[in-house]
Amino acid sequence: MCFNDNDLKLWDEDPHEYVRKGYDIIEDLYSPRTASMDFVSELVRKRGKENLHKFIQFIVEIFKWYDEAPVECKPYRQKDGALLAIGALCDGLKQTEPYKSELERIFLDSLASRWNGKPPFASFHGFLFLQV
Repeated sequence: MCFNDNDLKLWDEDPHEYVRKGYDIIEDLYSPRTASMDFVSELVRKRGKENLHKFIQFIVEIFKWYDEAPVECKPYRQKDGALLAIGALCDGLKQTEPYKSELERIFLDSLASRWNGKPPFASFHGFLFLQV
């Protein structure tokens, strides 16, 4: 689910193509990222009682790891994957306590505070924010 070297190369060479590819239905058929999002969604849908809390704890640990890491060592790619996972589960999480009351705080703490008044579309990280 995480942003990888191929994604970075495409973003650096052709950001328009990166965005187009992210919304291409045909690309989704062959995308490991889409397959992993589908897997997580099905796992929680079919076996949510056993796995949802464990999975959310894993995601929270990634956010903590990111927040505690020095700037030069921040796990940006893992955070991107964690946010993508939350996005894949968002519909179900919005209906389930205690998660539904925490979703807005997670996004505000994880994303919105990083922009310091700049428009989010002005950078790649802003683009990731807009995806969420």
